[in-house]
Amino acid sequence: MNIREEFVANFREIHPKFTRLYTTILNRVNLTLPQYALLNQLEHLGPISMTEISEKLRITKPAVTNLVDRLETKRFLRRSPHPNDRRIILLEILSKGKKILAEIQTSSLSLLLKAYDQFNVSEHQTISRFYAALSKAMDEFLARTKHEK
Repeated sequence: MNIREEFVANFREIHPKFTRLYTTILNRVNLTLPQYALLNQLEHLGPISMTEISEKLRITKPAVTNLVDRLETKRFLRRSPHPNDRRIILLEILSKGKKILAEIQTSSLSLLLKAYDQFNVSEHQTISRFYAALSKAMDEFLARTKHEK
């Protein structure tokens, strides 16, 4: 098996493990993956409209409403009217939502860092370049498929 085939085999092995990892972590804090994704977007983007979050997550507005209802009940976010257009509802993550995100990310990041710390400084640079390239490739793919449903 060449190095590329080995990479592919490792990816195919790790991908379902990441799914199980996030499922386990999210179950502990009583969140679903879509709820986590919504909170994560709010944390990174700041206050955003229901329509914008629907577009970012590529889910319907009724689905966003359902997610927001549940997260608002848990006091992870709040809805508020837009200051200039009362027809627009803005979503804002609250401190309790930020705290739960930090807990989730700390859990997953600790596993990544455990593996990362097994490599030397030169390898760390390569790993960082790989993640930057992967992030860019994902952004490009998502931009190309933005309007597909």
